[in-house]
Amino acid sequence: MKEVSSMKKAQANRRNALRSTGPRTPEGKRASRWNALQHGLLAREVVIPAREGAENRAEFRNLLGQLRHDLQPSGVLEEILVEKIAVCYWRLRRVLRSETGEIRNDREGAAKQVYLSLAMEAEFAKQSDATGRPLKLRSNSFGVEFLLDLLGKFQAEADQTGSLSEDSRQKLTEYFGDRLGSASRLEGAGLGASERAAAATGFPGNLRKALEEEKKTLEGLLQARLEEEHLRVETDHARFSLPEAMDRILRYETAMERQLYRALHQLERIQRRKQGEPVPPPVSVEFLGER
Repeated sequence: MKEVSSMKKAQANRRNALRSTGPRTPEGKRASRWNALQHGLLAREVVIPAREGAENRAEFRNLLGQLRHDLQPSGVLEEILVEKIAVCYWRLRRVLRSETGEIRNDREGAAKQVYLSLAMEAEFAKQSDATGRPLKLRSNSFGVEFLLDLLGKFQAEADQTGSLSEDSRQKLTEYFGDRLGSASRLEGAGLGASERAAAATGFPGNLRKALEEEKKTLEGLLQARLEEEHLRVETDHARFSLPEAMDRILRYETAMERQLYRALHQLERIQRRKQGEPVPPPVSVEFLGER
């Protein structure tokens, strides 16, 4: 049974092969003569096929096809040179992507470093001496946001109970300073026993007013700090418009350009020789692409 199946498969393969005789015209034969090279070693290996940074193999084939159309290679050596030219162009395009990626990475790293530094400064300010703590916390947006969050908790507590606990009063003084008042000043502002007994009517108007004013002050300060920090980040972005790896990128780009010009020059010499035209002497391309 297996022998019959194998025989039928062989016959089918033979019939299929006879149906496809390949190109018959001289133009078709010339066009298909080097088809194997279209997906040759360089064409396969130069394209990054998967994962991050993946490239489109069809785009490379399209580039190679366009170069073949423009340069009209004839023979294996010319085909190899055209393919090498395509590879050089492809790698030069990759250089530009690499440069863009390096710049983006440096800029993002710079912004991250700025904000990490500011967050650490705010954390240190929270642990600093109570005398200088209010001023230090107001020095950047992270500290101001912390103060606004704390202030909101004090307002919520006073709204609920008509008063502030002893712990809250102490923190109010430690984080906001004597301007909002120590415990004795807060009592004078309306946090007496009678007010605490009237919790249902809300906390005293004097304290409400003081906390609301402080909230407005902090909100304005937060906006100012955010603008300052944005300018700081933008300054660092401008500083990193050229990546740290620029020297390496330029060296690679220069090497690719030299290979490109050398391949173009070699192809031109071969084609001129075939056509019986004067062949220019070899040109050194070491100076090409220098920065």
